Amino acid sequence: GVQIRIRGGTSISASNEPLYVIDGVAIQNLATEAGGIGIGGTASLARNPLNLLNPNDIESITILKDAAASAIYGARAANGVILIETKHGQRDRSTFEYDSYVSVSTRARSLNLLTGDQYRQFIQEQVAAGNLLQASLDQLGQANTDWEREVTRTAITHNHNVAFSGGTQSSQYRASFNYMNQEGLALGSSLERFQGRLNGTQYAWNDRLRLRVNLTASHIENDYVQFQNTGGFEGAVFHNMVTFDPTQPVTVTGGEFFEIAGQTSARNPVALAEQIADFAKTTRVLGNIRAQLDIFSNLRGQLIVGVDRSESTRRIFIPLASLGGAEFGGKGLAQQTSRDLTNVTFQGLLTYSQRFGDAHDVEVVGGYEWQDFETDEFTAEARDFVTDAFGFDNLAAGAQLVSPRSFRTENKLIGFFGRLTYGFKDRYFLTAVVRRDGSTKFGANDKWATFPAVSASWRIGEEDFMQGGLFSELRLRAGWGRQGNEAVPAYASLLQLAPSDGDSYPFGDTKTVGVAAISAASPDLKWEQTSQFNVALDYGFSDNRISGTFEYYVKNTSDLLLEVAVPQPAVQSTRIENVGKVRNRGLEATLDALLINRSNLTLEAGLVFARERNEVTDLGLETAASFINTGGVSGRGQSAETSQRLMPGFAVGTFFGPEFVGVNTAGQQLFNDYDANGNIVGEITAASLGPEDRVPIGDANPDFNLGLRSQMTWGRLDARFLVRAKQGQDVLNNTALVFATKSAVTQGNNFLASALDDATGVKEPAIFSSRFIEDGSFIRLENITVGYTFDLPRSIGSGRTARVYISADNLFLITGYSGYDPE
Repeated sequence: GVQIRIRGGTSISASNEPLYVIDGVAIQNLATEAGGIGIGGTASLARNPLNLLNPNDIESITILKDAAASAIYGARAANGVILIETKHGQRDRSTFEYDSYVSVSTRARSLNLLTGDQYRQFIQEQVAAGNLLQASLDQLGQANTDWEREVTRTAITHNHNVAFSGGTQSSQYRASFNYMNQEGLALGSSLERFQGRLNGTQYAWNDRLRLRVNLTASHIENDYVQFQNTGGFEGAVFHNMVTFDPTQPVTVTGGEFFEIAGQTSARNPVALAEQIADFAKTTRVLGNIRAQLDIFSNLRGQLIVGVDRSESTRRIFIPLASLGGAEFGGKGLAQQTSRDLTNVTFQGLLTYSQRFGDAHDVEVVGGYEWQDFETDEFTAEARDFVTDAFGFDNLAAGAQLVSPRSFRTENKLIGFFGRLTYGFKDRYFLTAVVRRDGSTKFGANDKWATFPAVSASWRIGEEDFMQGGLFSELRLRAGWGRQGNEAVPAYASLLQLAPSDGDSYPFGDTKTVGVAAISAASPDLKWEQTSQFNVALDYGFSDNRISGTFEYYVKNTSDLLLEVAVPQPAVQSTRIENVGKVRNRGLEATLDALLINRSNLTLEAGLVFARERNEVTDLGLETAASFINTGGVSGRGQSAETSQRLMPGFAVGTFFGPEFVGVNTAGQQLFNDYDANGNIVGEITAASLGPEDRVPIGDANPDFNLGLRSQMTWGRLDARFLVRAKQGQDVLNNTALVFATKSAVTQGNNFLASALDDATGVKEPAIFSSRFIEDGSFIRLENITVGYTFDLPRSIGSGRTARVYISADNLFLITGYSGYDPE
């Protein structure tokens, strides 16, 4: 999955994802597949729900950022709105399109791990120095295996898209089909997609009635590899890729995977990737019908009915002999989970528009929106198999049947909204919006909230005193609005009960399973709300050959949906409440220029600059602890360690920890010692660290973001590129924290080669500190594409063309960060 942040995150524990609206219908941005099983850690992350879309079908993408623009969507618009419109047929025109590409992907960077020869030499030195027993030397192999190379590959993707459209004055259509097969860089990972789309428009009653149908159907087959974003004691493929003995072979005689006898915390990463089956199939249908009727010349009605439906099955099998199966008793595991998501939408609109005289334009919109969300999930699991022959297709073959699990959730959203737009002399504009939204997720007394917004703009460039001047366009805009966020579980305000085997009681000779509370009630739970003010200046020179925008905004989020401790005694230790506030401030600037505009040569360029600051202004904590620890650190020796704090006066994403200053003669790490007043009074070892010694040591938020794009056409040749940059963001290199110390080898694990040259001489496990906070600034060539267009033979058709192109992503990355990728 991909994360999109529009003007920074406004929430702490609720979602910061924007609202996606496809052809006028808001979709569910939930994982369509059930979670998997983690081997030595958490399960793999879900894929992006927008995988159902074929990029060739997209006509436009519009980002609604400011309060007034997104206010009409009210509920769930606090994080911005992404509008996606798909392509449609055109009147009296038929087209046929075919597009195909094949791509090759490789690892952009590598971790510098010890080779087999370096590892053997190091173990020999440690045995000679008395730091390791002779048995450590006897266990070494003779291979020289690059495990990073072995678990990755050159990945091939091929994509095919065909589309045709046509139409008359009264009917238009467009149909497309897409097939994509994408190998992952990691062994055992892939995505295969079959997708079709049909859009149709019908006009009637002298074009007064317009009917439009949009239908997308996709079938996606995902093959997951065992990985996770954590590095626990055992870990999955990538963790073992780093730590597994490089002197051992991938396979032994007979082709079987090499295993370390009796060892479950060190696993052959290639075996983990190849032996464990984790497949998911998802069929998703997204469709809507839109009817528009011109009731009168100045009054239009619109009805939209939409359905977003997905059915998914995830199947997992861990064979008997696999190293992953050792975690489950070495007797195999099979699991099947089905998840169904249904989102039904109804929307009704009335629009009145009228021009009064030559100066006044008025438009009034009133509407009603209803959405129903349902989720159903069922899981069956069996263990203790005598053969791998059945895989996950015969759960009854397992001697141990795990109790099935199932759940169903449903929630509804209802909204009433209105918008008034007024324009005077095409120079002065005023817009006012108000929404009243209700959600079943909140407490009985707080299900409804009102979200108003107002904006105004002045086209200064149209004034008489600006005519013939420097500017061809000059507009001043300002707006304020309030939006909501209801991204919490469906029954977050209620006391929830669930069966609990620990609360079973015997009635006679019968065991009766009881129920127990799994969440504490939060009857006053209400909407998280974000108020935003923005002011902007749009400008243009030389008939808008040079144009751009400067915009400043302030977003204040209150009533944060935050999980907090419940006073005891209570049925659960935490619940979600409305506490705390966050402020975001930022400056955005764009510059677009048509540098050359000739008959056979054009050159365009654009620059985007964004600077955003956020700050926790209140956490609503009444206890002495005025902060919340977050940002878990993972890896051996890092249990319960956190890297960040949420604290008033600091940004969300601020790293807190000890300040590393060096190593003493005994090989112990030294840190600054702070007194209660925040003054440095000396240096201490890890054993003496106290709460006052955890101070701000970094900020994950960049100072600014930059984007640079350019596009050129020269006759039939075209070229374009996109460069992105971030400056000033800090990154915790958790990989270096765990694997960049020679002390790790005492556990029989490989480590990063940089530890061999570590001048500090650390002789103890690494401690999370400022030593592992790195500058994550970077410059990345995101994409470069070069193409050539030529005419097809007249026998195919007049005016038919074809284009061949070559495109490359992520060609270079300039960064001081020593890990894989600062993002």
